[in-house]
Amino acid sequence: MHRIAFLAALSSLAIAGQPTRAAPPTDEAAAMHDFFAGTLEIDVPAGNWSAKRYYAPDHSYRETGADGEVRGTWAIEDGKICVAPAKALGDERAAKYCNLGLGKHLGEAWRDNDPVTGNLVLFRLTAGRS
Repeated sequence: MHRIAFLAALSSLAIAGQPTRAAPPTDEAAAMHDFFAGTLEIDVPAGNWSAKRYYAPDHSYRETGADGEVRGTWAIEDGKICVAPAKALGDERAAKYCNLGLGKHLGEAWRDNDPVTGNLVLFRLTAGRS
């Protein structure tokens, strides 16, 4: 019994003497959970453009809107969700779009600026795949 108590005390001293570790990296699946179950509605009032985007856990996305159907891949970079269309949309600067949204939940709305034009972009994450 004394041996178990001694080992427990020894292990707690060893842990206390170690440097503090950084927080674990963001759990991608948890941060994107509501995106996988919902629809991201995107509206650019100044450009008279809107779309609905659907994210999948396999890092693909599908979007329907003013540009017709667009498919591509997504990744998380610097705390933002970035999408890269599979086919060029006409402007080299549009090869990848990164916007806020990581960790948002169903029912939330937020705004950001288009990384190419600077126009205001309105986002809303709605339940289901509408």
